[in-house]
Amino acid sequence: MHRVYCKSVSKTENQFSLDSKQSHHLIKALRLKQKSSIEVFDGDGYSAICEITFLNNKKCDLKRISKIKKDKKPERTLSVVVPFIKVNNFNYMIQKLSEIGVNKFIIYKPDLCDQSLLKKDLSKIVKKSTEIVISVCKQCGNNFLPLIFQTKNMKNALSLLNDDEEQFAFDTDAEKYFGYDELDNKSSTTIITGPESGFSDEELKLINNNKIKIRYLGQNILRAETAPIFVSSIIRNQFGRI
Repeated sequence: MHRVYCKSVSKTENQFSLDSKQSHHLIKALRLKQKSSIEVFDGDGYSAICEITFLNNKKCDLKRISKIKKDKKPERTLSVVVPFIKVNNFNYMIQKLSEIGVNKFIIYKPDLCDQSLLKKDLSKIVKKSTEIVISVCKQCGNNFLPLIFQTKNMKNALSLLNDDEEQFAFDTDAEKYFGYDELDNKSSTTIITGPESGFSDEELKLINNNKIKIRYLGQNILRAETAPIFVSSIIRNQFGRI
């Protein structure tokens, strides 16, 4: 069954309208008709089966025809602190991390920022990220949208971390290799990765001052968008999700 995203599905009223983007997807891409049934999720774990009651070129109205289903929140979560990198690579990274099952994105502007980003409006890149995670959740069946936070720098990003989570930063100059045995059986985990040029000295100082474990991933130097995907896959596998 086709899935769409709408916050209104879990509200008291059982009839509501989709926004223009979701409506356009149903009408133009999926070519659904009136009285078709679809699954609607709100990004907070709630979902329901709905019927299309009206549609035209710009608008789609729905009526909830099933009880609202509530999914259980994951006990262990995976958060990533990732930098802004070249736009195409960044979008690819967000998409794949969402598919793997990352629960929270903390995005920071690195000190060694790529020249192609210096004059860009980074908030627009984050807005596109929101669209990407919605699309991924529609496709993979996840009813919880990952949280996305934009920060100005590494210092602000680290201020959003939870002390009760295991925290790892990954750097090519680290002395210790990252292994499964470092992951607690119950704790949530946060990983921190750097841009194409790596962490700056100031960023590494901040990471050390926050007592975050610094590890490396082996002899092969991974691309900025590949490293968090690789580590997230390892951690999710340890969580029993892959």
